[in-house]
Amino acid sequence: MNASAQHSDLALLSSQATLLSATGPSFAAALCGFLSTTVATTMVMFLLSSL
Repeated sequence: MNASAQHSDLALLSSQATLLSATGPSFAAALCGFLSTTVATTMVMFLLSSL
């Protein structure tokens, strides 16, 4: 592997890490919101079906 290929790979990795760190918290918040909403909806459906 030559030096220019290593440099481009490092640049690609650093840009991916920057992109992941920039979008990480919002994705985690969206995932947490989706899961909590799904659990809450399921609990309500079970409670209503037991009446």
